[in-house]
Amino acid sequence: MTATPVPSQGLTSPLFASGALAFFLLGILPALFGVALPVWSDAFGLAEGQGGTLVALYNAGAAIAVLAGVAGVPGLSMRPASAVVALGAAGLALGAAWSLLLASALLAGLGFGVLAVAINRRFLQEFGARGPGMVAFVNGIYGLGAILAPLLFLAVGGRAGPVLWATAALAALAMALSRPEPFRNATPGLPPLSPRLLILLFTFGSVVIEAALIGLGASALVDLGLSEPSAARLVSAFFAAFVAARLGLALVTHRLPPDLVFLGGLLGTTACLLGAALVSPAWGFVPAGAFIGICFPAFFVWSSRLLGPDPRLGAAILAAGLVGGTLGPLALRPILGAFGEESLFWILSVFGALLTAVVGAFLPRLRRLPRP
Repeated sequence: MTATPVPSQGLTSPLFASGALAFFLLGILPALFGVALPVWSDAFGLAEGQGGTLVALYNAGAAIAVLAGVAGVPGLSMRPASAVVALGAAGLALGAAWSLLLASALLAGLGFGVLAVAINRRFLQEFGARGPGMVAFVNGIYGLGAILAPLLFLAVGGRAGPVLWATAALAALAMALSRPEPFRNATPGLPPLSPRLLILLFTFGSVVIEAALIGLGASALVDLGLSEPSAARLVSAFFAAFVAARLGLALVTHRLPPDLVFLGGLLGTTACLLGAALVSPAWGFVPAGAFIGICFPAFFVWSSRLLGPDPRLGAAILAAGLVGGTLGPLALRPILGAFGEESLFWILSVFGALLTAVVGAFLPRLRRLPRP
């Protein structure tokens, strides 16, 4: 049995300090991948689209860790996870070979998966009535790291190594700030199956779009004719919109139905991607960050209410998203290989339109379901 959570002390608590720092540094990694992949591709002579394998392995590691949480594996906590992220970031910083980069991305992803489960669950539970807002807030802090990553990359002359060493140091600091977790225990074994679990397909789809924009957006902009420095600045602007939307959501989330916020996020993302494909890559790509940014925290709160308080189901929500982040780049790889990375925005716009239509069709029925 999971112990009844006690609300935390607030913004001065060790939970907030360690969780916020961990999410900040985790935001650095995928954004850095986006701007560093063209450099790594040139350095290691990779074929077009092959760099997406690193993004997929990072998300695969996270998905493996989260699936362990779904199965009720004990001992998945913030302190050892931060240590694993530190080791993975250090391996990426060494950059000695493409195989080392791939292995280190997988390792960092494992740590990310555990941190994502623990921090989202604990913020939702331990902050009491402020929990939904705090989930949006800490996910906004994740985006602050993502904003800074491309700018730091440019500041050190387009080299990923120094930024990754700093990330490893921040992970070690997060480990030092972490405190023992009061309710890590979960019922062993998989959670019971329920038709309600089909809702996880929605976040699977939204994270496919998010992961593709974060990991491949810079490459698509470069293939569309922008210089690498210009693409890096646009990636930072994308994450600025991403963070602003999440922080704004934290202020108003108690007033807005999370299911409608999620649907609105999908609709806005699709419209922006159409703009990027048909009008201007820059002007469509940047505001898409605001809309895709609110999708996950809104879905996490909404689906947590629909599925119930079992921590294994909280891990399942994250698992669905992380599997989407893993399979999305892999599925896009042959498509982009055939049509070129410049086709990313129109491909995602078609997928986004289909996903928005499905969510909109099922939403009235889901709103009538009683809470478990």
